[in-house]
Amino acid sequence: MDSRGNDAGSWKDKAPLPGFQRPIFFASTTVFLVALFKWPIRWIISGAPILQFTILLGTSTGTRVLPRITLYPLFTTLNLIYAVASTSWLLYDVYVLICYPAIFITCLFQFESAAYLARKSLRAAIKNLHFIDDKIAFFNIPALEIDTEVDGLMVLRGITFSLSSLSFIVHGVELGIKLSNDMELAIQTQSVEVRLLRGIWINDCYANLKGGKYEMTFGEIDAKTTDTDGDQIFIKNTALLRAATKELESDWGLPLSDPNGEPRAVKMTEEMTGGSGVKPSSPGSALHEMKQLSPDNGTASERYYEMIEHITNTCAIHEASKHVKENADAELCGDPNDLRAAIASQLHAQPSVPHPPSRSIKVTTLQQLSPSYVRHLLHRLPMLLRLLLNPLSYFHPVHINSITASASGRWIESILVDYLFGDYDQTNSQIKSLKTRISDWLSDANFAVQLVGILGLAQVPFLTNYKILAELSSSDITAYRSLPKKVDLDKVIRLGGAEARFMIPIFLLPHHEHLLPPTPSYDATQHAAEEVEKADGKPKFVQAEKDLEQKLKDEANVKLSVHARLPAVFSQELLDIGAALVKATKVIEFEKAPNAMDAEIGGVLEFGRALKGGMKEGFKKTVVDTVANDKWVAKVVGKIMGKLENAKGDIGYSGEIPIPLQVYRNEGWKQDEGEKILP
Repeated sequence: MDSRGNDAGSWKDKAPLPGFQRPIFFASTTVFLVALFKWPIRWIISGAPILQFTILLGTSTGTRVLPRITLYPLFTTLNLIYAVASTSWLLYDVYVLICYPAIFITCLFQFESAAYLARKSLRAAIKNLHFIDDKIAFFNIPALEIDTEVDGLMVLRGITFSLSSLSFIVHGVELGIKLSNDMELAIQTQSVEVRLLRGIWINDCYANLKGGKYEMTFGEIDAKTTDTDGDQIFIKNTALLRAATKELESDWGLPLSDPNGEPRAVKMTEEMTGGSGVKPSSPGSALHEMKQLSPDNGTASERYYEMIEHITNTCAIHEASKHVKENADAELCGDPNDLRAAIASQLHAQPSVPHPPSRSIKVTTLQQLSPSYVRHLLHRLPMLLRLLLNPLSYFHPVHINSITASASGRWIESILVDYLFGDYDQTNSQIKSLKTRISDWLSDANFAVQLVGILGLAQVPFLTNYKILAELSSSDITAYRSLPKKVDLDKVIRLGGAEARFMIPIFLLPHHEHLLPPTPSYDATQHAAEEVEKADGKPKFVQAEKDLEQKLKDEANVKLSVHARLPAVFSQELLDIGAALVKATKVIEFEKAPNAMDAEIGGVLEFGRALKGGMKEGFKKTVVDTVANDKWVAKVVGKIMGKLENAKGDIGYSGEIPIPLQVYRNEGWKQDEGEKILP
């Protein structure tokens, strides 16, 4: 057996090669034809005889490509295609463009000397790359600073390309996205493998929502806040959730306030990397910082595997997993789902991008690298984009081992304090007791939602009459409450799986602004308003009112459909907290509307006023305790939820996500370079 797994000796031992299959015979015949005729010259220039000679040479050494296909039909097909292509200069050029790369690839696969020479030459020519057999490796890759529709920082610690399998693996993916001025989303995974025309496989993925006290109201905060240098910043006006044990302290030794006592602004890259930050630079200087490895094959192989091992061992996921296994009991470590939830909880206190390189490149800088005429051409040929995305989406389904999303319970607590409890706990001991009970359950814990066995499918249509379809399914969904300090967790919700389906308008693709619906005119708005007035019944009124609202806001919709698969299991602890929350809501309602409460019980207590003035308040307390008895509510809800534990089927929601269109209209106007050629 040779290095490629071919039985090199078996072909020679069976029988000698026929004359026409001997490379010397074929070469001599070709030279003889050139001496007699002129037409073989064009044939030789096309590369067809060179490719045949290369294949015959591999046959003689027992290392031929495509060994299962006999030579006669292979050569016949090759020359038949040439005969057709030679009738047209365009087909001939296409044939030549395909034939010579085929010769190169054939030599690489058949001859070890050619493969070694190619690796050595490429190492010398591109010193920033690392060639290992059929692999190409990149290390110390500059970070990608996202500064387009969203702001963030993405780090790829290593990339390995495999030429033989036509695939590449990304090692150590770290992504931080700025959601608001005081909140960010961190996403990490150990590896992503992309197999050309076969699919994408993503390892366990961890997402952590981190931020300020009011992080769930980030829609009210302008996410596009920059400093004098034009860099994105965070406003550190609250204690960050990822430092849950610290009150009003900096996460990484950076003060929260400036000398004047005002909230301190920190650069986004500084915050996400734990104070390290990265230096924006040009693509040329950033690529120059990439890791240079030895061109020697043996040394390169050893160094390559050392780098991969280093990335794996220093990954935040690996370190969190090691910490959990050392401090958790055997039962938790034995369940991979529980282990992932505990790891997500430990990652919550880490920087979003723990291993930043020294350099970064902005997305807008990369966008400017392509010549303007190329961008203009692509803008006028949007069909080319659909022609590219259609097979890419079809041949690359996304398989994700698991996604575990974690957030601190403190933001839930802050919302309850601001929007529910308010100051009522200062005057009502019952509300204070309920608030304390709920806060104790929330504040010290992290909450994680885990989706296992995820499959993502997308279909980008070639024809503009259809919409983009995206489907996401999960075989198991579990919600956890975890205590990071104790490395302990509880399952609070578990579902049998879920499916989501999105229908996205085709005009939301880049360069497709010509498909946008027209801007709502005054007449169209007036007509929509008339439809509201003429609506027959509540359903039609609500629909007409929504249509009018969207016309006034100039919005389109992405249709969403989400279905959860039953059965569903809820923990009793969660039901008890839910019942306490219901009771608190009811008590606060009575506190907010004492007059309405008096009207309800006034008739019953009319005679009580003559007997004893305090009877009314006592009766009110009795009514509240009866209506909002948390134990009774928990018992009723528990019975209902108990039915769901044996139920089958789906339960779901279908709705629409509004998309403002003015941004797309402005982009189309800025890039308008004439009419579309192939819309």
